[in-house]
Amino acid sequence: MAEKHSPQQLKMNFSGENPLASRLRSGEFSILVEYDSPQQEQPLESALAPGKAIAQRIKGHPLVAGMAVTDRLRGEDTHDPVHLAETLTDIAGKPVLLHVSGKGSDTKRIQDLLARAASGGISNILAVTGDRSDKHPPKGPLGRVPKHPVGYRDSVNIVRDAAQTDSPFLVGAAVSPYKYNPTDQYLQYYKMMRKLASGAEFLVSQAGWDMKKLQELQWFLQMRERDVPVIARVMLLSAEDIAHMHEGFLPGVTVSRAFIAMLQRESNINATQSLAAQLQRIGLQVAGCKLLGYSGVQLAGIRDERTLTMVLKRVEETVASLQSYPDWVAAWNEHHNDLQFAPAADAYYAFRNLLDPAQQMYNPDACPMSERPFPKPSRKDLLRAATLRILFAPKVSPSLKQAVQTVICRGCTSAPTCEWQYSAFLCPAACPKQLVYGACGGSGDKGRCEFGHTTCFFHRVLAVMASRHELDLMEAEVPSD
Repeated sequence: MAEKHSPQQLKMNFSGENPLASRLRSGEFSILVEYDSPQQEQPLESALAPGKAIAQRIKGHPLVAGMAVTDRLRGEDTHDPVHLAETLTDIAGKPVLLHVSGKGSDTKRIQDLLARAASGGISNILAVTGDRSDKHPPKGPLGRVPKHPVGYRDSVNIVRDAAQTDSPFLVGAAVSPYKYNPTDQYLQYYKMMRKLASGAEFLVSQAGWDMKKLQELQWFLQMRERDVPVIARVMLLSAEDIAHMHEGFLPGVTVSRAFIAMLQRESNINATQSLAAQLQRIGLQVAGCKLLGYSGVQLAGIRDERTLTMVLKRVEETVASLQSYPDWVAAWNEHHNDLQFAPAADAYYAFRNLLDPAQQMYNPDACPMSERPFPKPSRKDLLRAATLRILFAPKVSPSLKQAVQTVICRGCTSAPTCEWQYSAFLCPAACPKQLVYGACGGSGDKGRCEFGHTTCFFHRVLAVMASRHELDLMEAEVPSD
């Protein structure tokens, strides 16, 4: 039977004088304010001005632990995130969580970022693989996606890169609970467990609005008896964001048509009404995260100090007024009038009884899992996996492995043969990002790869692993080099 948890935030045992680590250790609910690294086409000083104002605003705010600086969120050609993190740290007098993106990154770029972060006093790192790069070549005439000129450094590798430095980084990893079929959702959870096994010390969730999914993530961790701090990314939407949500405005951010329609109705009244509705919703989300056991939230989409002031005021008021889980569930449902956040009627949730007012924390007797089978692998994938498992065994000579790789995989060298075990011995070149250790978070609501050409490659990997009863290998630690 899984250990039962209290509704308080988890108390971890980090060492050192890192203020963010200390807050996570003490269980003090914290807020991080996200700042997106601006594109290089914007002059640095003017682009940085809103971030400086936000940093000044949070300087004396007791609930705000610091800021989070993204890396290549909107494109590769951004200003240096390490410089931005150092500047904002100096102004706020509070730590920065530096996102380190694998988008268009090789080992050298990641090592350089980490070295400069360490020398600049940046102690907190969030490893992210990153979404599709704006520099990734388009699909060819046969629908094939060519390689990115540089590639994508997997977040698992970035976790290991940070762990191998001499600096005492507090290293986190991202996870998306907002997947609505069992294959996509468990791909996220298995890779999350792999990141934790490989050295990640805390998690940050993808942005979303489905509070059932945020509770599902907590229950999954509690079921697996993993006492790890989790920060929920909560997003404030601009009018432009709302107008383009039906186009899939951010990879991996999945929302229902009903929710989009509600946002657009709010936006169509006027900007003031839209902001008021969002402020109420974001206050409810933060209060809910606190009651669900999250260690804090990362506020995304805030672009100026005035908006931040309004958000923080609403958050403080809502958290103070909703201190019991049943009261919060009632307030959340009343505000949304039973709105369906899932994108489809048959959407998958890993547990039953989510957002039941009587069931705050995970209890194996009251929180049964939803059973839905994984898809069956193709015969071709089963045969290939079985054959290459034998031919790529450690005792086989390197020359024979190279010959097999050249013949069977058409010369693909996307990953060393010793790493193919992590992708069930299916060729990693089938993933446009050529990931090996697990899926990224960019798939659509039906498992469609964010590149749009096919279903996510790791659906095939999961199907093979499940058929061989080897799902534990999908979350096993990746050892250091």
